[in-house]
Amino acid sequence: MSISLLNRSCCSPSSLRNAPLNAAQAQAPAGKSAPAPQPLWQKLMADTFEASPPRGAGRAAASSSVSEAGPGFGAPSAGANYNVNEPWLSVNNTGSPYNSNMQLIEPGQKGQFKFTNTFTNDTNAPQTITLWNKVGEKGGPNDGQNFDKSTPKTFTLQPGQSQVVAFDSNSSVAWCASKDGSAKPGANSGQTWGEATFGNAGTGWSGYNTSQISPAGHSGNMSITNEATGKTVTQANAWQTPQDDPAGKDVGVPAGPMNLRTVLS
Repeated sequence: MSISLLNRSCCSPSSLRNAPLNAAQAQAPAGKSAPAPQPLWQKLMADTFEASPPRGAGRAAASSSVSEAGPGFGAPSAGANYNVNEPWLSVNNTGSPYNSNMQLIEPGQKGQFKFTNTFTNDTNAPQTITLWNKVGEKGGPNDGQNFDKSTPKTFTLQPGQSQVVAFDSNSSVAWCASKDGSAKPGANSGQTWGEATFGNAGTGWSGYNTSQISPAGHSGNMSITNEATGKTVTQANAWQTPQDDPAGKDVGVPAGPMNLRTVLS
């Protein structure tokens, strides 16, 4: 996400050119806002897996009653569109109604879904997870992180407990362990963030990373693993500044399923 409006940054145009998502490492979600043109910081906010060579650039999210990502999701949100020229300003699917692009499911249902993330609390205290769409309820590309303007999904994990969450295609999300157990404004500040995109509409790619770019802060142990490959990112190799090299920080996944495992420790 970004700093203020720029909570989360990613990679420079040169890094995008030099490290396309053909290698399985490259990514970094971003809290990007859309004020008046500010080319420098805007270009620093593109996720590498979101900005990989486009397939069907500018294609709006498909509308169907049953998603290819699995059953039970809401209809794709109106206006979802991949912005090939400014991918940081793309409007991803948030479901209709808002947040219906993600659903808490039972472990036995996992095989029905293309995109999942299994959250596990490996601490000795309850952890409340706040999980938000990067696109806000009013359609702002990076407003979802502002809990005073958009409503996140929340669930609490007791020590040792896990929860599987399924995601629809073209979902771009972020999450953290709420520092005070709530989803009120500011609950995501000061914590390590996890970020992921599932089946980007413009590129087909998925990806994930961890971020500690201010004001996300620099506390909270989190690991995110792709269950298919074992590739893991943690707070130790999280994004710390917008100028970080995405190599080793972003993990890009080619078109197809992506099942993540996020552990709080």
